[in-house]
Amino acid sequence: MNKRTKGLLAGAAGAALLLGGGTFALWSDSEQVDGGSITAGNLDVALVGDVAWADVSADRDDSPHGIDLSEFRIVPGDTIQGEFGFEAALEGDNMVAELTLDGGAAAGDLLDRLDVKVTVDGDGVQETTDWDGAPIQVQFGSEDNTNLDGLLTLPATTSGTAAFTVTVTVDFDEDTPDQVLTQATAALGDLTVGLDQVRTDAPGF
Repeated sequence: MNKRTKGLLAGAAGAALLLGGGTFALWSDSEQVDGGSITAGNLDVALVGDVAWADVSADRDDSPHGIDLSEFRIVPGDTIQGEFGFEAALEGDNMVAELTLDGGAAAGDLLDRLDVKVTVDGDGVQETTDWDGAPIQVQFGSEDNTNLDGLLTLPATTSGTAAFTVTVTVDFDEDTPDQVLTQATAALGDLTVGLDQVRTDAPGF
């Protein structure tokens, strides 16, 4: 076999090796899509100012007049009120939340002759309950929720201005006789204002 033939055979073998072990550059294409930005909604409840107490007894010429609850000594026939404001916010296309006002546990002998009620007023709500009664519960939706089905709405953020007023009214039974419960005390537990998201038993769900 001459040198030219050997060269051709060697070249053919090399080509075969290249074809067997190599890869083909086939056509391909790709595009990228912006992943987007996901933003969470909002749920917020905020107290506005401090609790202000007043003597609102109807038979006082200067009613109502402000009092310091720690210094005030209630007597039969008196009516006093504590008042504070709060605001709430909701944001989210599917946001529905339940606002709850619940009086904490109360203690003390004086409670036997006190009638204590809690009222919330504002933004289409006016509800009253006994301090130790069932909590006040009202559902709200966010303004960007398109499936509200008649629910009251709350703004997306708080602004520092009270939208609701809570009033605690305490009446001392005027028919309390003799010296019953003189110098007795009553301690009201903390009043809780809560806002909780709901997805069941709510419009649209």
